Amino acid sequence: MLDLARMMRDLGQEGYVIPRPHPTLVTRRVLVMEELTGFKFDDVVAMQDAGIDTENVIRTGLIAFMEGALIHGVFHGDLHGGNLFVMHDGRTALLDFGIVGRLSSSRRIAFLRLMLGASTNDLHGQVSALRDLGALPLDSDIDAVIRDLRLDQTTIDPTTLSGEELVKEVQRIVKALLAYGAKLPKELMLYVKNMVFLDGAIARLAPNLDLLAEVATISMVFTQRHGETLGRDLGIDPSAVEFNFDSVKASLGVENSTNSLTYRELQQRRDLIQEFNFDSVKASLGVENSTNSLTYRELQQRRDLIQKRMREHVTK
Repeated sequence: MLDLARMMRDLGQEGYVIPRPHPTLVTRRVLVMEELTGFKFDDVVAMQDAGIDTENVIRTGLIAFMEGALIHGVFHGDLHGGNLFVMHDGRTALLDFGIVGRLSSSRRIAFLRLMLGASTNDLHGQVSALRDLGALPLDSDIDAVIRDLRLDQTTIDPTTLSGEELVKEVQRIVKALLAYGAKLPKELMLYVKNMVFLDGAIARLAPNLDLLAEVATISMVFTQRHGETLGRDLGIDPSAVEFNFDSVKASLGVENSTNSLTYRELQQRRDLIQEFNFDSVKASLGVENSTNSLTYRELQQRRDLIQKRMREHVTK
């Protein structure tokens, strides 16, 4: 808790509040902190009625979370609706510090390289950074990984694939990753888990947020605020960095020519993909796409009928 508080202070991050403990009341078994009040994190209507810019709440959260991990190597490891709320002045209160993500110096720098690679469309840099984060064995052939995962090929729009094609593509990628011994280190798992929470928070608080514009804004903020750190840790001239978000677009499954993508539009694409997946599952169970429910008992009855007909056919 104190490490995160110091980190927020050092970053000059005023959009987050960590309640202060009362030294004279704290014991070995009891932690007493200052009282804070506000809105539940998903109470969008109440926040907006109070004049709070919910898009700014999201933007501040994304920047603070990433700054902590990339600049100081420390971040809250368990973001969820019960661990933070929005105060009446628009700041976010952060609670419960039982799980904290900590990155060693080498892994923090690898994380920086990963983010820089994503911002400049440097595929080799991104994959090598993932290797150094522990997601791939240290002796991995980076060029081979890129080739086998087809990262250097034109992005496939998942909404253009049939359910069967989509399943096969996912299976191909998973098989290739497993063949290379890919895994998800604890720190990366905590980071991804938090990003999943923030993804859901955007859906509720800022569905019309332009994701591509926000990525560009966050990249510029990092360059302006932390240029010295980037130069020292990565050995680059921050002013010479040329942003190219094609890798980000590829991760979202859209073409390089896409200039804007709101969260609402992204969710519509996800819903379409999920629909394709359901159709593929229905096909594997031998039912029509119009089927809306299927109990295991009904499935077993279908199987029994098929077996009966097969036996009758063999008898004939």
